[in-house]
Amino acid sequence: MPLASLIRRRALGALAVTAALGAVAFTARPVAGHVAPPQGGTVIQVRDFPSASIVEVLAWNAAQPAIGLRTYVRRSGAPDRYHRLWVASEYPGGRDVTEAQGLNRPLQVSTATDTQNCLEGKCAPSSTFGARLPDGPFRAAKEDVVVKFVTSSGSELNITARRALIDAYLATVDSVAKALKK
Repeated sequence: MPLASLIRRRALGALAVTAALGAVAFTARPVAGHVAPPQGGTVIQVRDFPSASIVEVLAWNAAQPAIGLRTYVRRSGAPDRYHRLWVASEYPGGRDVTEAQGLNRPLQVSTATDTQNCLEGKCAPSSTFGARLPDGPFRAAKEDVVVKFVTSSGSELNITARRALIDAYLATVDSVAKALKK
């Protein structure tokens, strides 16, 4: 691997870690009138594997690890046009989800299995169901984002991505995209 490429990769990694830590510190600070949660905090992972054509960004709250967000950024710096709100398959009723609705539209439902779900001792669920969120409406949402999952029996699961998690996650996605464009 050429030295310039190695230096660029390490600089990207350092920038992504700095952005993620800054986002975590930002979301962990109590704001006037708001009490910080007694436990938990935002977990953001930037998964930059040397042979991969993409860099993945995952985020979840440590107090609610069964729910999170995920997307990827191409090595050219172009982020994906979609984000994935994921939920652990073990979530009650989760193995039977057939439909999703959120951001005032129907959303594509997917399932995923991740055999490389741990990084530096922090693990995302290995099996998830989720909904595909278009970037524009997702970024435009000013409050928490609620996705209603519907099972084949008609039961509804309302899953909420909290604004603090979304903001930290999007800041990291944008930071990774900017670093890869250089």
